[in-house]
Order: sequence, then structure tokens, then C-alpha cells
Amino acid sequence: MSTTKKDSLLKGTAILAAAGFISKFLGFIYRSFLGRVIGDQGFGLYEKAYPIYTMILTISTVAIPIAISKLISEKRAEGRHDLAYYIFKVALRFSFIFGSFASIIVAIFAKPLAKYLLGDIRVYYSILAIAPAIFIVSIMATYRGYFQGWQQMKPTAISQVVEQVLRMTTMILLAYFLLPYGVEYGAAGAASGAFFGAIAGLIIILVIYYRFQKKHQDKFDDSADHPPVKEVLNKIASLAIPVTVGALILPLMRLIDAIMITPRLEVAGFSLQEATSLYGQFNGMAMTLVRFPTVIAASLAVNLVPAISEAYTLGSDKLAKNRIAKAFKLSIYISIPAAIGLMTLAEPLCRVIFANEQAAISLRYVALGVVAVSLQQVSSSMLQGFGKPRLPARNLFFGALVNVILNYTLTAMPILGIRGAALGTVVGFSVAAILNMVAVFKIVKPDFDYNMLLIKPLLGGGMMFLVILSTYNLLSSVLEFEVFTILATVIIGMLAYGIVLILTSAIKKEDLRMIPKIGVRLADFLDKLGLVRG
Repeated sequence: MSTTKKDSLLKGTAILAAAGFISKFLGFIYRSFLGRVIGDQGFGLYEKAYPIYTMILTISTVAIPIAISKLISEKRAEGRHDLAYYIFKVALRFSFIFGSFASIIVAIFAKPLAKYLLGDIRVYYSILAIAPAIFIVSIMATYRGYFQGWQQMKPTAISQVVEQVLRMTTMILLAYFLLPYGVEYGAAGAASGAFFGAIAGLIIILVIYYRFQKKHQDKFDDSADHPPVKEVLNKIASLAIPVTVGALILPLMRLIDAIMITPRLEVAGFSLQEATSLYGQFNGMAMTLVRFPTVIAASLAVNLVPAISEAYTLGSDKLAKNRIAKAFKLSIYISIPAAIGLMTLAEPLCRVIFANEQAAISLRYVALGVVAVSLQQVSSSMLQGFGKPRLPARNLFFGALVNVILNYTLTAMPILGIRGAALGTVVGFSVAAILNMVAVFKIVKPDFDYNMLLIKPLLGGGMMFLVILSTYNLLSSVLEFEVFTILATVIIGMLAYGIVLILTSAIKKEDLRMIPKIGVRLADFLDKLGLVRG
């Protein structure tokens, strides 16, 4: 097998991760502006509406693309490109019908959802604003799944960035112009950015698709015999339904949080306005920062399903083990320092990005969940790639159940308050991640060096913690602008972490070569200094 083939997993992940980082960075910008424009109450209304949108959208943007990418990857491995294309066309028709139906239903029931489910009629306008986006994103997600089945990650990456740019621009402008009419209208203006961003992303991916089809037209034979549409839909459903159940649990957790946390905070002694603000700080601010470092895990998860499915179809146990080992190592090496950095710099980060120091209360606790969320995402995709989609769904359900119980109990305690919601989230994801990893190891056990996998990154993380503390305290007394202090502290902390990994041989020359653009030169330079091994 060629080097290009072997490295396709990390290269695809690097492409999606780069796009994810750009999108998340833009997300920081628009959320930072929103925090100043509509305040944490507006954030609370915006965040209450969003779980309904993501629950409906999950079926078409998560389950269907995963099913398509897996089936297309298998057919490509068998040399049946015509059948792979046929599967995509059937899935596209389904997404069109489902997206249309879902958008209409959400729009019709927006008012009762806001009034009776979320207990705040002001959320009605935000739900109504995001309803049209469901149809557009459903179609776009199907095209992304098609390209992912070909292990072509650039179309997804490009459309993702374009979508976020337009979304950010329109949501800030509309939130600003509608806020004078009331905070609920400002929140609705922010929510409507999803529709305009989706339109832009769909246009981009359609252009890429037609160019791709023209280039590879010779591989698609429409005259070949294909199975009935019903049979293809059954295959998609057999994969998509368990994935849907599992994927729905995450937005369901957010929806339950949106319903539960505010009244439980009232039980703890907070007013409705205070409770809504605290919820906005937790889900709109702290969780935004936590989701940022999980971009690599999410990108890896998207890439893992077709990659492991291909290895499984080809009967290559060695290739599957190699890809699993690399995925776990990458997730742990990224998530450990990210968690430490967020915990250590919680207050200045929330102050600079959201102009809200109080959000640091939630962030310090929920930052612990970065590792758990990353491992849960990656291990779920491994099980899906092995054709076991029910296992991650079941495990995430158990984790969500733990989360709900802890949130209900801890958030109502005056001594904890919103910290209880953060702790419940961390423990819930930890339970799901542990159950997933046990299931993966039962199917195939990679040859792990646990000293390399855990001890060395923890050692590097400890050194990073000390460096961040001392650097921030030193620079904050020297530099006038706090944003520069934070950036310099993060860079120095990352360098300290990386140096420890290099000196302990946790990162090898072949690992550095995988870094886009600068990897080869960096590996060769450090090799000349005798700092890395092959």
C-alpha cells in the first residue's frame, strides 16, 4: 500500500480540521459580537431555540451522510462506482423530501414549541427564523456525505468555511438591526443567519460537485443494473436509524438542558432573568469554547467511518488497527492540553471573547469534558465504521441519562448552581466515552504503548500548566492589551507541551511529516538537531 493511501486518514483529517478551526474561529468572532449586541439573555433565547433545530437536522446532516459515506466507500472498494453514484442519487431524493417536510413542520409548530416545551414564548421568533435552514442544510449535507465516501474532504471543508462566513455576517447584522424591537427579535435575527449561510454553502458544494462529476463521468454507467430504490433505502435506513438515534441524543441533551437548567436554577434561588443569563453563559459561551478544540476529533470522526469501513471491507485488520491507534493518539494529544489551557485561562478568555467574566465559572468545570467529548466522538465513528452503529447510540444514551440525573440534582443546589450543569455534562460524556472504548477493544485491540498514549501527554500537560500560569502572570504586567497576553501565553504553553512530547519521543519524525505545509521541513530540521526519532 502506498504512503499516500496510508496517510489518507490524517490528511483528510487535517483538511477538515483546518476548515473546522477557521469556522470555529469565525464562530468566536460572531459570538463575541453577539454577546455584546444581544447580551447573555439574548444568548439564552438563541440557545434555547437551537436544540430544536439541531434535533430535526441531525437526521439529514449526520445520519444520512454517514450512511452514504460508508456505503459509497464500500462500493468503491469493490470497484462499483456506478452503484456508489446510484446510492447517492437515491439518498439525495430522500433528503429533499425529508428536508422540505421538516422545515414546514417546525415552522407550523414554532409557537407551541416555544410556549409549552421551552416555557418562553419569546423563543418563537428564533425557532421560526431557523426553520427554512433545515431544508437547505439537508441537501448540502447529502452532497458532503457523497464526497466523504470518496474520501474527498476538501468540498466539505470549503463549503463549511463559506457557510460560516455568510452565517456570521448576516446574523450579526440582523441581530443588530432587529434588537431595537426587542431582545427576542435580536435573537431571531441571529438565528436566521443559519439560513443565509446554508444557501452560500450549498451553492459552493454544487459548483464543486458538477466539476467533479464532469471529471469522473467515465466511472458512472447509468445503463448498469441497479437494485430497486426500496432496497437502497432499506440499506441506508439500516445504517442511518441507529446512527440517528445516537446522534439525536446530543441535541436531545441540549434540549433537555434548555428545558431543565433554567427552572432548576430558579429552585436554587435565582430569578428567571438570572437563570436565563446563566444558561446563556454556560451553553452559549463556555460550551462554545469547549467545542473549539474538539474540532480535530469531529474531523477525525467524519473521516474514520469511510476509512475503517474500507479497511474492514478489504479484510485488512492491520490497516484498521493502524488507523484506530493513530486516531486515539491524535485525540488524546490534542484534547489534554486544550482542557488544561481552557481551565487555566478561563477568566481572561471569557473576558476578552465574550466580555463576560462570569462565564468562566462554567468554563472551569466543563473544560474537563474536552477529553471525554473527543474520545466519545472518535470511538463512536470507529464502531460505525465496523458496522456497529447501535453500540455508540446505546452508550451515549447511558451517558445522557447520567447527565440528566446529575443536572437535575446538582443544578438545584445553591452551592453549585450552574456548576452542577457543567459537572453533569462532563460525567455524562465520560461514561459514553469509556463504554465506547471498551466496545472498540472487544472488536479489535490496537497495539497501544500506554506510556506513549497517556503518561507522556499528561507529563507535557503538567509542564504546560506551569508555563501558562507563570507566563500569563508575567506578561499581564508588561503588555497593555490582554488579547496579546492571552495569545502569547497560549503559544508559549503549546511550545512547552510540544517540546516535552518531542524530548520524550512521544512525537516521532513520521508524525511531524503529517503536519500540512511545514511538516516535512520541521521534521527534517529537528532530525538534524537529533531531537526526533524516525
